[in-house]
Amino acid sequence: MNKFLLHFLMICGITLTGTTNLLAQKANINVISFNVSTKEQTVIIDWKTNNETTTNYFAIQKSIDGVTYKTLALVLGPDPKQNNCDCYKYAEKNITKTAKYSYRLVHINTNGVEQIIEPKLLSKTS
Repeated sequence: MNKFLLHFLMICGITLTGTTNLLAQKANINVISFNVSTKEQTVIIDWKTNNETTTNYFAIQKSIDGVTYKTLALVLGPDPKQNNCDCYKYAEKNITKTAKYSYRLVHINTNGVEQIIEPKLLSKTS
């Protein structure tokens, strides 16, 4: 997908979804770790994969009710600061002090096949 189109979709808040049968296509990515944490008023989302499946991009999605998700950002590649690591990171700033959010990753491979990674619940009370 065109880099400018991805940026436009991110700005518009458009969620990219599909109904592709992932198990039939055997394109699942192995997410080794997926963490959601806070530091002051910033949510830090980081994850690591085993690099066995080709990645086009990841969509980071957020939900207030755990059902309806909105795309916050698209991550096109691993963190360049981490050598020899298929590591990714995203930070959402200025979150509400008392909030409960669910965050999830959607992996999109180079064939356009999507895989939704199990959401993580974040409860922030400080």
